[in-house]
Amino acid sequence: MDSDDDFNSGMSSQDDEFEEELQEKFEDDEPDMGFSQDKEIMKPKKKAYEVDYKIYKPDEIIEQQNKQIEEVSAILGQPSEASAILLRHLRWNKERLVESYMDRPEAVLDKAGLGPDGGRAPKIEPTQGFTCNICFEDEPGTQTYGMKCGHRYCVDCYRQYLAHKVQAEGEAARIQCPKEGCNRILDSKSVDLLASADIRD
Repeated sequence: MDSDDDFNSGMSSQDDEFEEELQEKFEDDEPDMGFSQDKEIMKPKKKAYEVDYKIYKPDEIIEQQNKQIEEVSAILGQPSEASAILLRHLRWNKERLVESYMDRPEAVLDKAGLGPDGGRAPKIEPTQGFTCNICFEDEPGTQTYGMKCGHRYCVDCYRQYLAHKVQAEGEAARIQCPKEGCNRILDSKSVDLLASADIRD
């Protein structure tokens, strides 16, 4: 029994010496781990709510938007006017737009106010037997404009509607069809075609 006690006491003293040696070694050779201990060199950590950002000038913003419009137009096969409306609808989130469009193109076009045929060229034309539902003008040969949604109005009413939207409401990018409840969006070609020179400026 004495021999067992001697054995255990001998082991514990050897363990203690070994632990002391290890502790001294780690205290002397503290690993660097690639981090500097100099507080002046260390960069302060960013808070969770802090975000890197860049401030763009207005012409740089337009350049960035045009670049995104071209990219989306090439990917989706839509005209640039339709791509601009789609990007505005999804708040310029290109990745989300492409993903949504690839999954459900008709639904995305419809929600954005384009419909499946959003790229049709706008055209002003006289319509026989037409009565404008805004001013009730029914003179033969009245110049009219209508989008794919089928809501057709005389050009004078469209121009007044656009002037009101731009000047009174400050809306320029997402002007909807004048028909109540229709969410079809006028593209930039339509606005250029219908708007007077003072509104375009």
